[in-house]
Amino acid sequence: MTVNPVRTALALLFIAVAFNVGAASHPPRVVASIAPLHSLVAAVMSGRGEPLLLLSGSESPHTFSLRPSDARAINNADLVIWIGPELEQPLERILPTLSAKRSISMLSLPGLELLAQKGVHDHAEHVQADKTHKSSLSSIDPHIWLSPGNAQRMVDAIADALITADPDGTDLYRRNADALNQRLADLDDELRAQLHGLEARYTVFHNAYQYFERRYGLHPVSGITTHPERRPGAGHLRWLRKALRDEQVRCLFSEPQFDDRLVDMLSEGLPIRHAVLDPLGASIEPGPEAYFETLRQMGRTMHECLTEADR
Repeated sequence: MTVNPVRTALALLFIAVAFNVGAASHPPRVVASIAPLHSLVAAVMSGRGEPLLLLSGSESPHTFSLRPSDARAINNADLVIWIGPELEQPLERILPTLSAKRSISMLSLPGLELLAQKGVHDHAEHVQADKTHKSSLSSIDPHIWLSPGNAQRMVDAIADALITADPDGTDLYRRNADALNQRLADLDDELRAQLHGLEARYTVFHNAYQYFERRYGLHPVSGITTHPERRPGAGHLRWLRKALRDEQVRCLFSEPQFDDRLVDMLSEGLPIRHAVLDPLGASIEPGPEAYFETLRQMGRTMHECLTEADR
């Protein structure tokens, strides 16, 4: 039997090309901690792969427990993306014991607008973050995704991390990140127009919203608690009940992840409207659109409650 050298060479070339295409088409295995962050990662990965969401919106990132399937997913991940130990406290203890190839904390990024954790009676202080200054995470408010400006910086870092893990997807990740950042700029303009000029005072269940509040010029009066898993003391509740009356608070916002009996008790007998804010998007389908739906839902809820209160 005569072997055709041309056919043999072509066959070998075909096998090599097929192998390389197959290798290049393998997306990285990525785990993202909370739904808004997962949404940004999913949008940057769109057309290349899908990240795994670690926590559903109904789970508190402060106190969750990893299921065995979660630990396996992190062990097998090429990249774990999370906010940081001030938010997902259990991950701080767990990540060093697992074998994920790389993890990135969004709170460690340079160039973010960072705000100090707000106490129940205190106004927040601005904290500047840059490449050489690492603020104490125990003093930083971790709800950084509630500013679309911060989300844009996070998108750039997510794209860089994905490119490092998966160089074959570089062009796609860059295109997706650029398109996503333009959408975030449009969302920012939309929310600014929607919330402009709202003067009514309100109180939130816990002090998680100051990135959103500062960006859009809103007027909060303290919060029921700084730690959503801890019931506030009787002294603070008496102080807050008086503040609700004295500051003429017109809206009180609870959250779906936590018991709202305190909200009902504090507002009883007062002319205060009650609505629900959801910074984690518990009722929203996870995916690339979830970040936008979460912030738009917050904007609508605040606008409706505070507009009614101003009438």
